[in-house]
Amino acid sequence: MLSFRTLLLLLASFVLLVSAQTEPFSTAAVTPPPSTPTPPPASSASPAPISTRPSQTGSTAPDVHLNVPDLSVKRIELIVENLSADINLNAQVANLVTINAGVAVSVQKINITIADVEVKLELIVRLGHLVDIVDRVFKSLDLNPLLIDVLRDVTSIVTGVIGAVDGLLGSITGPGGLVNFLIDNLGNIVQSVVGTAGTAVDQIVGNYKTNMTETGVIQQLGNGQVKKQYLFGALGTLVDIVFNAAGQILQATAVKPSSTAGGGASSTAPASSSTPMPVVVTTPAATPTPAAPSSTG
Repeated sequence: MLSFRTLLLLLASFVLLVSAQTEPFSTAAVTPPPSTPTPPPASSASPAPISTRPSQTGSTAPDVHLNVPDLSVKRIELIVENLSADINLNAQVANLVTINAGVAVSVQKINITIADVEVKLELIVRLGHLVDIVDRVFKSLDLNPLLIDVLRDVTSIVTGVIGAVDGLLGSITGPGGLVNFLIDNLGNIVQSVVGTAGTAVDQIVGNYKTNMTETGVIQQLGNGQVKKQYLFGALGTLVDIVFNAAGQILQATAVKPSSTAGGGASSTAPASSSTPMPVVVTTPAATPTPAAPSSTG
């Protein structure tokens, strides 16, 4: 019978034999790749680009269009000194129209700190209506250049033009009152109806080209100015019209005949008063018939 010591030696030899026939096995440690740190998000703000497209609110492009659809700011510090902005329209046409419209902003010094702000901004400035007003005034002055001088110190166009000259062509009495016919400084024939209250209603009813006939009397005044005489056949009135070198009317004056005593020759001269004078028709008064002489017995 084997002893315990012999069994222990056999077991140890078996273990050594098995260990010698087995290949060594090693597992390499897996080293994770080095991690790349993620940078923190940038703190600077990048505003959206400013749009300069025309606004859809109007048919035409505005004069000024500032459109900021989206502006996001994390943090910003702003220091401004002596900042000024001025959008202004200042237009004046003689003494007729004066327009002054605009926006002015001025900042002397300011310190602003902005954090976590989202802004939407749209600014539209339209000056089209003001430009149209000035354009219409210039077109009117191109058609009637004398309006600048005539309308300088008056408020009514018809009253100012007629009041500047002696333009009475004649007067008649109608059902509504006294009717005066006048020639203005633009060559228009104006009908002025004076009512019972003394107020006059003026209306242009013609002009020298269509309602008058040139008599052929022409006088050169110098500096390219010429005076021509016309006949207003409806009332038998002569009219002197002064033209410049460009053919524009400078003055129109009604001429009244003045007779001399003794049946001599008559001459024409400009009237000295601009107050309309009615045409008065007089009839001869009846002459009483003398009584027959009585006979005495």
